[in-house]
Amino acid sequence: MHDADVDELALLALQESYSLPALMYAMPALSLKSKQLDELNVCWNNVIRRIFNYNKWESVKSVLFHINRLNITHLIMMPKINFYRRLHMSRNCILHNVLYIQLYSSFNDSKEKKQTTSKKRKLG
Repeated sequence: MHDADVDELALLALQESYSLPALMYAMPALSLKSKQLDELNVCWNNVIRRIFNYNKWESVKSVLFHINRLNITHLIMMPKINFYRRLHMSRNCILHNVLYIQLYSSFNDSKEKKQTTSKKRKLG
């Protein structure tokens, strides 16, 4: 807990300066599963809850919206989106090929996961 006279936005700025970089440090090198992303999001949401005196069962979506912040999932996605956007905007044909290979690979991976899931449902 913190004193009543401490500004919540100042505390949030400190957390974003020190704790958030520790959480986000290796994200570009990792391929996290959905459950792991959810766990990171819960961790960061708990920081927000503590700063703004929310209970564990209360959502912090409205707080994040009103203070113009993103949740962890979106913070992780933004550098990837910017990377792909830069590949797409590049005039270098090799970089375009890298982008299309990555997109094709991602599409096929998601397609295979859906097929595997539907086969498991039929067998189960």
